[in-house]
Amino acid sequence: MSESKANIEVCFGPQCSDMGGRELASTLEAQGIACVMGDCRSQCPNAPVVLVDNRMITHATLQKVQQKMLKS
Repeated sequence: MSESKANIEVCFGPQCSDMGGRELASTLEAQGIACVMGDCRSQCPNAPVVLVDNRMITHATLQKVQQKMLKS
């Protein structure tokens, strides 16, 4: 996938980080998808959380982020 035009924010809060948020951010970057570190969104039971153009993805995966990007 080519470099993203969407605004992607990955939660780097403690729970999201423990549930794979930081690894997901690294995977997104490796795929050429630019993302930024985000603050905790108080969605810990739904970790990891990613925002694509301010639309929240809970239990985020690479596939979920890519699908949301296509819809943006």
